[in-house]
Parts: sequence; structure tokens; C-alpha cells
Amino acid sequence: MDKQNSSLVRLLLEKIDHLDEAALVRKKVFNVTNLQMYTGWSLSKIYKLTSARLIPFSKPTNGSLFFEREKIEEWLLRNPSYTEDYIEERVNTHLKKYNRNNS
Repeated sequence: MDKQNSSLVRLLLEKIDHLDEAALVRKKVFNVTNLQMYTGWSLSKIYKLTSARLIPFSKPTNGSLFFEREKIEEWLLRNPSYTEDYIEERVNTHLKKYNRNNS
């Protein structure tokens, strides 16, 4: 394959990846493969999380696992880690309100 064809193939594969990502974001329910693509996690990690009941999932039959995208997003964003600047800003805001109310 010559250089031009190689570049074209690479470009087409990138476009397909973007289409796959766009389709995933619109899905309401993921299967295990979708979740793997969405998060980048290994199948092993997904099965460990579900086995330990650490991640929200549904199992309507004895074999298939399904994940609601919105619940997964909420779960992923739990327990945020804030920057020191953000924490300092929040403390200062709280102190200003406290001082205004107690003056």
C-alpha cells in the first residue's frame, strides 16, 4: 500500500471511530461492549465491578448485563476531587457570608 492510500485508510478509520463515539453518546442503554468502548475499561474490570455490585447495572436475564448511560455518568462523577484553588475559594466565600451575617 502506498503512502497516499495508507493516509486515506487512517483518515477513514478515524472518521469511523468518531461516528462510533457519537452513536455511543446517543445511546440510552449500554451492553458490556458499549461500556467498554465508552469508558476504556477492560472486560475484566467491568465484570469485577458488577460482581462486587460497585457499578449500577441491570441483568434482566441470567446472562446479559446492561448499563443505563446516565446512571453510569452519575456514578463516574461521584466523589470529585477538587483543586486547592477551588477549596480555598469556597472557604473564602463561606467566611465572607459568615462575617456578613455576624457583623
